[in-house]
Amino acid sequence: MSGETLLDANFYSRCLAHLAEVRELDFVVPHSLPIPYFGDLKRYLASPLRVLTAALNPSNREFPDDKPRFDVAKGLQGPAELEAQLGAYFRCHPYGSWFNSFEPVLNGLEASYGGKMANGDYASTALHLDMCSPIATSPTWSKLTIEQRAKLTTVGRHIFEWLIDELEPDIVVASLGWGHLETWNADFEAGRRWERLAEHRTAAKGKLLRAPLLVQVGSIPSRKGRPLVFVNASAADKPFGRFTTERKHETGQRLLARLQSAQ
Repeated sequence: MSGETLLDANFYSRCLAHLAEVRELDFVVPHSLPIPYFGDLKRYLASPLRVLTAALNPSNREFPDDKPRFDVAKGLQGPAELEAQLGAYFRCHPYGSWFNSFEPVLNGLEASYGGKMANGDYASTALHLDMCSPIATSPTWSKLTIEQRAKLTTVGRHIFEWLIDELEPDIVVASLGWGHLETWNADFEAGRRWERLAEHRTAAKGKLLRAPLLVQVGSIPSRKGRPLVFVNASAADKPFGRFTTERKHETGQRLLARLQSAQ
């Protein structure tokens, strides 16, 4: 496939060039693609509510040896080919056990990643982005050294911010430790004091938690100065990992009501 792209072709060219720059680092997953986003871009751009989810960087599990989630050879051929691979992700072979953790929150927002992740019809289609880098690493981001991360974050942050300006989301939803966000950008330094949209002091079966599960909401500016509604929930191994499905869905509903009241 070759031809026009929905996003600026120069954006994809920069992602591909970045992979070429870091490909030989021993912690970069071999035979991989840069993944600036996951999901159906065309449906996202046509959605009544533009929803993004966010994490740190792609997992090495995006490139299993036995059943690849992307056609890497095709995706490396150019901007149009890379956009096609990213857009087909949730229709083909998504990392379902991880993305399923976000899906109930999206459903509460009347959104879904779509494809094999969808369990119903929703008005909006969400995309997933990674804030620190579009490059898959092994080990995972939290286990990389500060020096290793630094080899990826300068360009990775630029790619994320460029993409945010292109996508113009209404809301970005994450479930990350504040320590990662505070070092990522000074705009998050006050994040621990952001408004608490939800606070759960008990586990699903009523057991008192040592630290409450929080969903906090704030606003950060995009590179062009556009205010972004940013949501961050208590971190775990998976997004909203310690929240029940019911609590995740309720979080999405509260966020939707908040967005609608602000219109």
